[in-house]
Amino acid sequence: MLSVSEPHIKEGSCSYCADAPINHALSALESVVSVTLDNYLKKFIKYVPFFVKDFADSFPKFLFRTFAFFKLAKFSPDIERSASFRSRIIWEEAKKRGILMEQVIFLNKPLDFYRARLNGRNIYFESIPTRPESPEMRVNWDDKVIMKREFKKHNLPIPAYFDFNFFSPKNKSKTIREIFSKLQKPIIVKPRVGSRGRHTVTNIHTLEQFQEGLRIAGAICPCLIVEEHLQGSVCRATFVGGVLAGFYRGHAPTLVGDGKKTIRELIIEKDKNRHSRVEPIRISKELCDHILRSGFKLDDILPQGVSLSLTHRIGRLFGGKTVEMIDDLHPSFIPILEKAEKIVSLPVVGFDCIIPDPTKEESSQKWGIIECNTLPFIDLHYYALEGKPRNIAGMIWDLWG
Repeated sequence: MLSVSEPHIKEGSCSYCADAPINHALSALESVVSVTLDNYLKKFIKYVPFFVKDFADSFPKFLFRTFAFFKLAKFSPDIERSASFRSRIIWEEAKKRGILMEQVIFLNKPLDFYRARLNGRNIYFESIPTRPESPEMRVNWDDKVIMKREFKKHNLPIPAYFDFNFFSPKNKSKTIREIFSKLQKPIIVKPRVGSRGRHTVTNIHTLEQFQEGLRIAGAICPCLIVEEHLQGSVCRATFVGGVLAGFYRGHAPTLVGDGKKTIRELIIEKDKNRHSRVEPIRISKELCDHILRSGFKLDDILPQGVSLSLTHRIGRLFGGKTVEMIDDLHPSFIPILEKAEKIVSLPVVGFDCIIPDPTKEESSQKWGIIECNTLPFIDLHYYALEGKPRNIAGMIWDLWG
């Protein structure tokens, strides 16, 4: 067991950012730069001499040392300032192994960058210490369009999708209507790059909802992906060193109507009876918009027997739950997920999937891989509400020998 308390949700001013608030304008700019570089840098990189690539790989080490020399930054051994629970789990495991790990503090602000003394030398990394890969430029697998495009070539299961760019002259009202008409309903709109479900709009049934979804997602990223909304649980498969290290299944908070109480009353009742480790359901604009797309308002009486999901967000932080269930995963999923891992070829990677029932034969149900995470939140495998925690941090440090 970990010696630290488990994470709790952070309140933010934007309900569509939920527990991970960001600057919208800066995020939009970063996403444009990211997508632009992805389109052009890969074509350019093969002509770059190896010594330039080697310099790029060692640049973080050079940068942090320079900052430290001019006293703009320092390296702190205080684990209490770790920037994320993902990093704290890595740090806890490093301490158990006698590995000295320190955090970069820049202008007195803790960053999610670290150095560790390992095998007689310092290594520098962001949150997760992965061994250096080939110096060749690789695909940006965090880009949802790039991932789906590549996986489609290899016949891996993915939802039907379209990419949408607000800057493209093709994306006029006619194109919006065409995209909407071609996808089976309901559909999802989300930023092409980014994580943690920020500004994702699900369960879209009408053209008006679709246009609103484009506006919401476009607030943090003008480059979007529109995809078929698969039905099922959100699942995460995490690989370390090519081995499936953890698999959890997430559930969103869901109500079942009794024909007497309003949705608001059912939420209050559900919160009173929640597990001690489950956070209360927060009534927000995002939640109200979500249930409205299902045809309900907060003070409507939910008909008897009707099941209503309150959000696309999963897990105990949002009133739902997660179950670590790698031992219960149907074996038919494993070779498909392993094929995906071999394609991306990363030492640590997570795949998000939508699966109706992971305990049943994969060919008996419609499912798909929806995202790839090259810096996965491994702490989710530790803090699942049910199931045995997986020591993924230990497996990551084991990669260093």
